[in-house]
Formats: sequence, structure tokens, C-alpha cells
Amino acid sequence: MTDRRGHILRAGRIVAAVTVWVAVTCMLVSYGMTFPMLAGWIARVQFLPAAMAFSLATIVFWLIATLVFGRIYCSVACPLGVFQDICARLARLGRWRHTRLYHYSAPLTKWRNISLFLVVVSIFLGVSAVTTAIDPWSIYSRACVYVAKPVWGWIVNLFATPQVKIASASLLGIAVSVVTMTAVGVLAAMHGRTFCNSLCPVGTTLGYVSRYSVFHIDINTDKCIQCRKCEHVCKSSCIDLTSHVVDSSRCVDCFDCLPVCPNDAIHYTWSRHQLSIPMMQKVRPPLASGTQCMQGRRDFLVTGAIVALTPALARAKGLADSVAGVAEASGRDAANASPMLAVTPPGTASRREFLERCTGCGLCISHCPTRVLVPSTTQYGALRALHPVKDYDAAVCAPYCTVCTDLCPSGALSPITIEDKLSTSVGLARTTRSRCISYELHAECGHCAEVCPKKAITMTEPDTAGHGLYPVVDSALCIGCGACQYVCPAHPAKAIMVSGLA
Repeated sequence: MTDRRGHILRAGRIVAAVTVWVAVTCMLVSYGMTFPMLAGWIARVQFLPAAMAFSLATIVFWLIATLVFGRIYCSVACPLGVFQDICARLARLGRWRHTRLYHYSAPLTKWRNISLFLVVVSIFLGVSAVTTAIDPWSIYSRACVYVAKPVWGWIVNLFATPQVKIASASLLGIAVSVVTMTAVGVLAAMHGRTFCNSLCPVGTTLGYVSRYSVFHIDINTDKCIQCRKCEHVCKSSCIDLTSHVVDSSRCVDCFDCLPVCPNDAIHYTWSRHQLSIPMMQKVRPPLASGTQCMQGRRDFLVTGAIVALTPALARAKGLADSVAGVAEASGRDAANASPMLAVTPPGTASRREFLERCTGCGLCISHCPTRVLVPSTTQYGALRALHPVKDYDAAVCAPYCTVCTDLCPSGALSPITIEDKLSTSVGLARTTRSRCISYELHAECGHCAEVCPKKAITMTEPDTAGHGLYPVVDSALCIGCGACQYVCPAHPAKAIMVSGLA
């Protein structure tokens, strides 16, 4: 006789997970802004972006929730986790239902620890390539932004009027997204939640905590008839019926095992079953229970300290590096030898902090109304590909728009007001006289001066004969909005271009 509570728990978990997954997917692929702004909070409660943003409230919430209920984050709140469940389910429909059964496998502890170590080190060193590659939120959001959203735009344009402007595709983003999602999907179809329990840094972190969770899956050994039905549906491969033990560090609380038990021998409970025949119980060494409890508390505190302090250490390191960077930039400016730099989005406290915190999820790029934000390739370096960068040749950053700063979940972009945006510089316009058609060809241009919202550009008389007016930029007024570069008619290279700040 199966436990009715098991059916209710499983159904409730599925409804909650599908609701969150649909909301996240719609938020990422939508071309409007009403739904994304309403569902944007889901992005902010994702574990690793919250850690990057140093959001202690979110981190503590998930650690406490995991300590009480187990890895409900992985089963409900993580969209990549739900995607894996869908792939695993589809692979076991029809004739494959009875042939593709799960079996218990030993935990890949070595790989889990290596993955977590690499992420912690990458956060501290400000090398976001590792975090970007295996962060579950970034993996899923990139797939929606670079693959699903353009496809959805084409579908909408078949039926909608007026038509939407299809999000610009990034070949690098498409390639990375397709390869990553295919690998995760195939792995899930074959082996269930292996990615979550072997490579995902969030799964590893929460796994150390869920090992000592109050509520957990427990097997009643007096009722168990060794039918192994629970083991065969466990996509985490964490039910060991030889020892009648469930590895709580890998269990993602999917509750698939509860309704399939024919003898009501497995439950989600706070208690631990004791054998009715004491002689069959394992004898523990003296003080083993107390030692294990102390070890559990130590593991929880250490894990929490690592998650909470790593972004803080990275921030402290970034502050020190930023001071050094400002001094270095000042020296270059004094020597008039500073190179052209890619322009970061608004809301960046500093260039270095932005590069260290951004996970390349593409959320800001997806909902930029003017499409001035595009995924980087080598503008920030090869290790920071797919970070948002401004392309002023293709579009202009709307002066009264702060959408990207409102959506960023990792703290790479801080929310700002319109007044802040109009008074804070993200770059500096630079002119090249030899490219200016007004200066070289005496053409009546001056478009850059006309569109400058801060009146920072003045058309000035030439100091040499035979030339026309040329633009001069007041660096004290320029905010790097890019309007001048966008309207400049010079071709193939613009006569005025905006360089980012160091």
C-alpha cells in the first residue's frame, strides 16, 4: 500500500517546479517588459548569483531551508534542474520506461570538491570563465537568451503586428549554449541528476548542508521487501538498498520514490527508523553519534563561511585592485597613451568589479530595449566572453532607461536612478580628425554635437588652413552615452568613438 502523502508531496513539488521553470523561461524569452519585471525576483534568488552579489539574506535563507527541508532549491527553484528532470522523463517514456532504470552509484566526491574549489578560486581571483561555464543559472539563461528567444521572436512575427525586433544572435553564445545544454540534457537522459551531484557547485554546497537536514528520506527496514522500485526511479542514484541508506547529500527531494513503494516503507520525515530487532543494528563506537553531530555542525559552518566570505574577499581584493587600476589609468591618461576600452553597461561600480561579478547570464542583453548591449567576444579578454558590452555602432543607450541595472541578479550592475545615469560617466568620447568628414571634406555635419544630451561636444574652428570644423569633447561633461558615435556618418571607421573607463 503506497503512502498518499508521497503522492501529494510529489505532485506539489512538480507543480511548484514547473511554475518556477515556466516563469523563468518566459522572463528570459519575453520581448515585453511587464512579465520580466514581475518575475525578475526569481533571478535574484538564484544561489550562485546571490553569492556573487554578496546577498547574505538570500544565501542564509537557502542554507537554512536546505538544513531543514533538504535540497528543495535543486528540485524547485533551479531552472536547469527542472530541465534535467524533463530530459530524464522524456528518455523514459514509452518502450524505454522499463529498460532505463536507475541504480545506486557511489558519490563522485572528488569531482564535486574539485568543481567547488575551482569556483571559489575563480570568484576570489576574478576569473569568471569557470563560474560562467558551470553556474546552473547562467547555463540555462544563456540557452534561453541566445537560442530560445530568437526562435520565439520568429514565431511571434508570424502572427503579431507590429512585429518585434528579434534579439541579435551571438554565434559564440549560440555555440556555447547548444553544446552545454546538449551535454547536460544527454547526461540527464542517461543518468538523471549526475550534473547536479558531480559538477554543479551549488549542488555540492547545498549537499554538504542537506546531509544533516531535519527532514529527509528514510527507509523503514522492517517493511522494506527489497523490490528496489524506489532505487529504480531515483534520478540522483542515492538510494542504497544494500545498506538501506539514502545519501541525503545527493537527494534533491524529487519525492519520486515515495509513491512507488508497494509496502509504505519509505517516507519523507524528521525521524530515523530503528530496527525492531536490536541485534541487527550496527554497533557504533562510543561517542560516534556526538562526534558525527559535531562534525556535521562544523561542515555546515565551514560551508556557510566559504559561501559567505568568498564574495567578501573577492570584493576586498577588487577594491584594492581598483585603486591600483585607477592609479595606473591616471598615469596612462597623463601620458596620453590610454587604449580604447570596451564600454560597460550602466550601474557598474568599477570595471574590475563588474568583470569579476558578471556571470554572463545574458539577462541584461536579452531585455535591452535598444539592443545596444551585445555579448562580448574578446573585448574583455577571452576568459570573460559573453559579458555584456555596448556596441555604439549598432545602437545608442537610451538616456532614460535603467532596465539592465534593475534585472542584474549577480550585483555586477547596481540599480540606479535616471538621474544617476545622466550624471555618471561610463566612458569618454574621443575624436579622430582624419576621419571627420567635416574637418577633411568641409561637409556640413556636426551631428555628434547636435545629439549630445550633455552638450559636451563643440564644433571648433580648425587651427590649420584647408580644413573645416571639427568636434571637441569636454571630458568634464561627457558621460559616454554613445549618441555621438551612433550618428557619426564616417565610414568605415567612425570619427568619434567612446572608450570605456578603466
